[in-house]
Amino acid sequence: MIYSLEPPYFVTELEPLEAAVGDSASLQCQVAGTPEITVSWYKGDTKLRPTPEYRMYFTNNVATLVFNKVNISDSGEYACVAENNVGTAVSKTVFRIQERQLPPSFTRQLKDIEQTVGLPVTLTCRLNGSAPIQISWYRDGVLLRDDENLQTSFVDNVATLKILQTDLSHSGQYSCSASNPLGTASSSARMTKSPFFDIKPVSIDVIAGESADFECHVTGAQPMRITWSKDNKEIRPGGNYTITCVGNTPHLRILKVGKGDSGQYTCQATNDVGKDMCSAQLSVKEPPKFVKKLEASKIGKQGESIQLECKISGSPEIKVMWFKNDSELHESWKYNMSFTDSVALLTINEASTEDSGDYICEAHNGVGDASCSTALTVKAPPVFIQKPAPVGALKGSDVVFQCEISGTPPFEVVWVKDRKQVRSSKKFKITSKNFDTSLHILHLEAADIGEYHCKATNEVGSDTCVCTLKFKEPPRFVKKLSDTSTLVGDPVQLQALVEGFQPLSVVWLKDKGEIIRESENVSITFVDNVATLQLMRPEAANSGKYICQVKNDAGMRECSAALSVVG
Repeated sequence: MIYSLEPPYFVTELEPLEAAVGDSASLQCQVAGTPEITVSWYKGDTKLRPTPEYRMYFTNNVATLVFNKVNISDSGEYACVAENNVGTAVSKTVFRIQERQLPPSFTRQLKDIEQTVGLPVTLTCRLNGSAPIQISWYRDGVLLRDDENLQTSFVDNVATLKILQTDLSHSGQYSCSASNPLGTASSSARMTKSPFFDIKPVSIDVIAGESADFECHVTGAQPMRITWSKDNKEIRPGGNYTITCVGNTPHLRILKVGKGDSGQYTCQATNDVGKDMCSAQLSVKEPPKFVKKLEASKIGKQGESIQLECKISGSPEIKVMWFKNDSELHESWKYNMSFTDSVALLTINEASTEDSGDYICEAHNGVGDASCSTALTVKAPPVFIQKPAPVGALKGSDVVFQCEISGTPPFEVVWVKDRKQVRSSKKFKITSKNFDTSLHILHLEAADIGEYHCKATNEVGSDTCVCTLKFKEPPRFVKKLSDTSTLVGDPVQLQALVEGFQPLSVVWLKDKGEIIRESENVSITFVDNVATLQLMRPEAANSGKYICQVKNDAGMRECSAALSVVG
């Protein structure tokens, strides 16, 4: 079977189209021919592509160009071009756009305008709508006509009213009325002279307790509202304020000024079209006053920096001076002085007890002076300068711990054992006086053995010492005597190392208990817990058993060795 190829051709041609601005519209034609056929749309020589303004369809051999919202620029010649592999076909038509007939409407309204007396003023507005449009102007409902001082125009859809030279009589409500066969529209605005202060208030200095007055003069269209404010906060009449306005002259009187009345005072005038304001400064002169005084008394710690601080109110410039015991202080390594944000500060560096005394802060300005004082006491924290050594005692005996404290009294002294405070009783006697404290333990028992903590505290610090209490034990030989032999005439020594609670006593014995005493031939020493017996020139008779006997309060221990002297 043989198929013949057919070029495209239009079954239904494009037809001329008319539409109004803003309408939606479409061009449509039907194509036949051998598939596959492609369709393109042209406006003049320009190929169209799909956009938000155009949509293109080709369905069931029907080609459609849709205009979403017709614009005047869419008018012109349009072509639909159909193509396949065999040929091309074109269908053309003309799209005509008609202006939409519209009633008048304002695309730009009249705006309220501020009048300046003696100068020209212009009111304008812009309209939309189908011609012809008739324009009329009114003031407060009365039709206005052109004269030598008033001119109106309507050009390119812009309506204009111009007053060449204004005065207060021109203030009022202005209306522009536009009409055509389809309807009417109007726009209104006010023209008023806004307030203007031609005389402004003057800044003043006033002594606290006196009255203060501000006065100014304002021009502008009535009705006008006058308000006074201080630091942006409105002032209400009454109390300490009197407010009047006579002959466009606002007046504010502050009956009795205080420090809190210092600040910026503003008069504001407001009418329907605008406002104006003017300001002046009130400075209340005030003598120095201590709003926060020095503490009546102050305790400082030795070696640390001490700060004396107070807060002063009053008019600048305030001069601050510091005194100690009536002598003026000056900036140095010892003293740092500052006066910032109303706070006067004296810093005493590396304080010592010699810095104790009466300190005075004086404040001066051109209006007056003031002072305040404090009694400073510099104290040294407690430090134990004498601490008891560990103590050994016999059961049933009495024990005394004695401590000495440096620092600034009075001290609070507490004795503690096993985290429990020790108090004076039949068992314990505690004494504390000035720089000395002692703990007396009576009739020592096993429960009394342990560590005792003594804590001393004053207003600036504390210190603690530890006292250890043990039962006394008999001495013990760390190194006993050793058997020794020597030749007649050669020096020889016997030596033992002991330990134990002091005091220790040493006795040397020979054979059956004969006590050995020092002589020309015998030297006996006990140094650093080493017991030594030395024979300078031993003889055969010196041979025998030697006994070293050591005693303390808790008991006695002995050891022995044989000495052989060979002739």
